[in-house]
Amino acid sequence: MASDFAISRFKHLKKLVLVHGHWCYSRLAKMVIYFFYKNVAYVNLLFWYQFFCAFSGASMIDYWQMIFFNLFFTSVPPILSGVLDKDISAETLLSLPELYKSGRNSEIYKPLTFCVAILEAFYQSLICFFVPYLVHYDSDIGVFTFGNTVNTVSLLTILLHQALEFKTWTLFYWVSIIGSIVLYFVFSTIYNAACVVCNHPTNPYWIMETQFSHPSFYLICLITPTVALLPRYLILTLRGSFQVSPILKAQHLDKLPQEQREQEIKKWKLRKQATSTEATAPSNELTQPVANVSLSIFDQMDAGTSLPGNGGHQNLWPPKQDILGRWMPDTESNDYTKRWTEEEDGAASFFSTEASLGPRMASKPFSGFLPSDGESSGRRSHRRSVSAVTL
Repeated sequence: MASDFAISRFKHLKKLVLVHGHWCYSRLAKMVIYFFYKNVAYVNLLFWYQFFCAFSGASMIDYWQMIFFNLFFTSVPPILSGVLDKDISAETLLSLPELYKSGRNSEIYKPLTFCVAILEAFYQSLICFFVPYLVHYDSDIGVFTFGNTVNTVSLLTILLHQALEFKTWTLFYWVSIIGSIVLYFVFSTIYNAACVVCNHPTNPYWIMETQFSHPSFYLICLITPTVALLPRYLILTLRGSFQVSPILKAQHLDKLPQEQREQEIKKWKLRKQATSTEATAPSNELTQPVANVSLSIFDQMDAGTSLPGNGGHQNLWPPKQDILGRWMPDTESNDYTKRWTEEEDGAASFFSTEASLGPRMASKPFSGFLPSDGESSGRRSHRRSVSAVTL
């Protein structure tokens, strides 16, 4: 049968759940949120342009560049993040099993995180559109020249946003980010040089080459992504300063040397044990007196001693009488207890009398203890029922 994971021993289940389970949830949650953010941020560029073209549905970006934007230019980094990213090392995850709770509680992909990503996408689209618009205001540049600038700063912003989400930088991440930027400029340069009559009556011919000759283009590409990513910088700073989650603490531990990291993990576990001990202390205090009373009673049962308040019946099964005497209410005010004591006294007297008289009482063994004729049958039945319930 087909399966996602196969294990040969149950001992491998610990690493599968605590390590790969955590990584899988973290990767997929961040990748899904990023894809929503990326598409909302890019599509809103066309939406803001509709206010300047009477909502005619026209686009200021070339069609092929729009198609390749999601297909090639910004697709590889999030895929690598969803496959290879490791927010916490395997050793730390195995040492601190409570970190798995972040996946069970859906701490990464939740409505608040999704709403923040969408709002951030709206903000970045505004910055990426209106900063070039204000720079080229009252100028005679063409529509595709303006669109090429907007497309470039949007690409840089989205890729740098993905770079902020990487937790472990490797060679693959560097190649994906730098390679995507280089691929965009190489494709745009070749395409703009070869596309003479692509979109009649206007076409993107020689636009990228012209942009390279203007210093304002480089200034826009530097300022716009910085301003657009300021909220993301602020969110990450506040999250690491004020609301430090266990995941962030574990990420800080991974940056420490091995010996210091092991010491910090031991301190973490000791703090957890102290917290759990304090949480269970009130319940232990409540159960301790009951346990002491029970143990003291049964200790006295084993010793065969009589407890105070047994009614002076030293020869009649003292442990059982003592237990009931300790747990029942006040014997002087409880009719049931009095009747039970009287019946026990009668039974003891009967056995002692029978032992002394011998065969003389064999014919009528219970004649001395049967109720008198004047006593009603209801009284006798009531006494038997009370005795049975008490025993």
